Amino acid sequence: MADFTRDDWHKFNCATHCHVCEELFAPDDTRVRDHCHLTEQYRDPVHSNYNLNYKDSHCISVVFHKLSGYNAHFVIKKIATAYERRVNLLSITKEKYISFTKHVDSTKIDKKNCVKL
Repeated sequence: MADFTRDDWHKFNCATHCHVCEELFAPDDTRVRDHCHLTEQYRDPVHSNYNLNYKDSHCISVVFHKLSGYNAHFVIKKIATAYERRVNLLSITKEKYISFTKHVDSTKIDKKNCVKL
């Protein structure tokens, strides 16, 4: 996690609600510091069990209306060269595609977590 500031500690100690379930913290609840694993930024306090089960999505859905009817090979070519890594294609023909997935390495925090578009 990124540097936890004095202000962050104050917010954590004074928090009354879990930011995931929005329930009040009971006196015997175990609170933990929730943070984003991509940006390493602190979010807010959460119940311990929510923190263990909460997962960030590493897939960003991008929808193209009528992708198969458009000359998508222009889009695919640009996306394939914009960032390193592969593009997975589901194609109808050489120039018409139903879907594609672009893997983007430059967002990696560790070897298994990278964003997919």
